[in-house]
Amino acid sequence: MSKLDDVFHCIAVDMGAGSIRIMLGILNEQGISVMEAHRFDNRIIEQDGHERWEMEKIWKGILTGIDMAIDLAPSPPASIGVDSWGVDFVLLDPRGEPVDEPISYRDGRTAGMREKWSEEMDEMETFRRTGINFYTFNTLFQLLSLRDSELLHRTARILFMPCYINYLLSGRAVNELTISSTSQILGIGGMQWDPAVLERLRLDRGLLGDVTPPGTRLDRVQLPGSGQGRVNLSGRGLTGMENIAVCGHDTACVVAAIPVTDPDYVFISAGTWCILGMESDEPLLTPEAFQLGITNERGYGDRYRVLKNITGLWLHQGLKRHLPGDVTFGDMEQMTLQAAESLQVLDPDDPLFYNPPDMRKAFDDFFLRSGQDPPGDFSGYIRCAYDSLCFSFRYHVEQMEHLSGKSFSVLHVVGGGSQSDYLNQRIADVCGKKVVSGPVEGATLGNILIQAIAMGRIESLEEGRKLVGVSFPVKEYHPGSMGNSDEKRYQKFLTFK
Repeated sequence: MSKLDDVFHCIAVDMGAGSIRIMLGILNEQGISVMEAHRFDNRIIEQDGHERWEMEKIWKGILTGIDMAIDLAPSPPASIGVDSWGVDFVLLDPRGEPVDEPISYRDGRTAGMREKWSEEMDEMETFRRTGINFYTFNTLFQLLSLRDSELLHRTARILFMPCYINYLLSGRAVNELTISSTSQILGIGGMQWDPAVLERLRLDRGLLGDVTPPGTRLDRVQLPGSGQGRVNLSGRGLTGMENIAVCGHDTACVVAAIPVTDPDYVFISAGTWCILGMESDEPLLTPEAFQLGITNERGYGDRYRVLKNITGLWLHQGLKRHLPGDVTFGDMEQMTLQAAESLQVLDPDDPLFYNPPDMRKAFDDFFLRSGQDPPGDFSGYIRCAYDSLCFSFRYHVEQMEHLSGKSFSVLHVVGGGSQSDYLNQRIADVCGKKVVSGPVEGATLGNILIQAIAMGRIESLEEGRKLVGVSFPVKEYHPGSMGNSDEKRYQKFLTFK
């Protein structure tokens, strides 16, 4: 039985690569609701030849948001949790201060690191040991680029982004399981850093410290005071506010909040990256899975999230830069509806689209290389981006069914992309699956649910998902027929894989 006779309030910090939100979560026996307390832009800056995160600005914005969330709450929030994007980290010196401004996963320092790592350990062995596939931005490659560097010699602790914020909140310097599993350094089972990987990085295990499971209560929150040291929040009636290590990786929080009713489902977290995957009790570690780019991250409840990272709405964000500033993504969707029948198709995972200075030129370069004429007008580029994403989803769903031996009847679309009627219907048509869209605020909701479980206010994730289901109605899209032209374009897409 849940313990929601009294209203439960908590604060969820959801850190995205483009923006950071501080939300007030409210749970009672009728359901769950969220209120946005504060949102601010997050951006990568060029500094000292690297692309970096503005950590001081991020922390000040979070503090402002906490203050605003406390003011919004009718009663003192009981807890706070933090989630963020994966792989990036902060280096701390022996005093617990940052060694330098943390570097973004999009920085060029990882160039050539995959090849360098392959001289240290066979790629398939690395995959079997960590469950994580080879992506340019992996923590493994970031740390390999720093091996034996002066920066690492000055480092006493390495904390992933949400874990660093937890450290600032409560003073506990531990790395949470789901965010740690994105690194390609954590062992595939249990909660230990892989010793063979650490040895080849020449990295002491103590730098990464202990790994804690999601839902761990860390300590009471103590924020910086006006002088030196830290102060508790007794002046605001918040002496008991607990810092909870929720699923530190935002996608793990998203999956925790999916209001699942059919166990045979696959999900797409549709954002800058589109992450397609399934929940599983076991990882997929076959050579086929490795070749497909499958990666096995950890989830809540000691489950695995078997995933494929796909370059997502980043394509549309890049194309948007070619349009007037007042054009919205909704306007771009309308342009797509008015476009002539599209003939072009591309592979979203081609390296051309990773971080191009000019997205339209990247499209044109791909068309030239693949023997396709460019679209006649700009709406054709947008249509091509949407449809190519859907073709990629179909391909990877089919491959995941083959590798897992399962047949998926439902495709859950969550995140910002779930708001697009056009995208959801195209996914249903191209994939031939029922699509269930929503909720939009998946990471925030998963963050809140895990806090509520940790604080003893609800008993299980299943109970929490039911609360999400009654509180945030979803929308269903049923597959229609796919025309001959679309089927031909899909067959063309398959030639790129």
